[in-house]
Amino acid sequence: MNATSVDRRILEHFRKLSASSRLGHAYLFVGPREAGKTQTALGVAQLVNCESLSVKPCGVCSSCRKIASGNHPDVMVVQEEQGSIKIDQIRFLLGRLQLMAFEAKTKVFIIRNVETMTLEAANSLLKTLEEPASNTLIILTTAIVEVNLDTVRSRCHVVRFFPVSRGHLQETLGNTQEMAQFLTVYTDGCLGQARQLAENNFIFYKNQVLDGLLYKSNEDFLKKLSEKEDFKESLHIFLSIVRDAILLKTGVPTQDLMHTDRLKDVRLLAEHSFTELFAIYEQVVKTKGLLDENLNAKMAFSILRQRI
Repeated sequence: MNATSVDRRILEHFRKLSASSRLGHAYLFVGPREAGKTQTALGVAQLVNCESLSVKPCGVCSSCRKIASGNHPDVMVVQEEQGSIKIDQIRFLLGRLQLMAFEAKTKVFIIRNVETMTLEAANSLLKTLEEPASNTLIILTTAIVEVNLDTVRSRCHVVRFFPVSRGHLQETLGNTQEMAQFLTVYTDGCLGQARQLAENNFIFYKNQVLDGLLYKSNEDFLKKLSEKEDFKESLHIFLSIVRDAILLKTGVPTQDLMHTDRLKDVRLLAEHSFTELFAIYEQVVKTKGLLDENLNAKMAFSILRQRI
């Protein structure tokens, strides 16, 4: 388990609930993908089963280590298979719910991306959410709360994962202030996604994209792109710097922009009129649409370059 993906604020909330014997039986963790919902749920599982007599979860006792490695007999994670969580998976979970705990103080069942449950699977879970077995904690996670059945949501305590600040992200990932600013805004403050981008050296990639689009002498990188998803990501990156130019023209301080490491380019783009910038923005969106319609990616980029 990646401890740095755990939301410490939420884990502390559960620590207080557990200490005061106010822990509920079912929770719905709501937040964007890669926000650390599953890792935090596993952290809660460690918390309620930790063998330490002091700080919980300690992370080193037998229970904490088994949960972290995915080998605890009383902690189960269910996730979609081939795009959905099926009724057979929920039936298997319900069967495990009825068994006595092998060694845990509290059995914990985590259902990831609960919005992918089939209607039959969701309905089969309802009675258990309303009348849970003793010493059992059920944690559901979702990125799209509106898609879930109202009957499922109403039976759970909702816990929301909020975006992290630039300072927290910078402290957690050890990035420079400029890198942290970009990653925070680009990922909407999603720590897990920001971490993935940082590990994949995304800052270098996005600068290659911008160099290729803004300067004709640096087109070689774009010519090497072959996957449609790479082109779409490149367009998303370019949209973000056009957005910065529009914001700069409206008077937004430079420290609040996304590309603080490329202020020279943002200022050059901002020399365009609002009409021109919005036209470029619309052309990028149109190009993304052409890619979705399977237009040759390089042809789509050629059309865009003529408009910039």
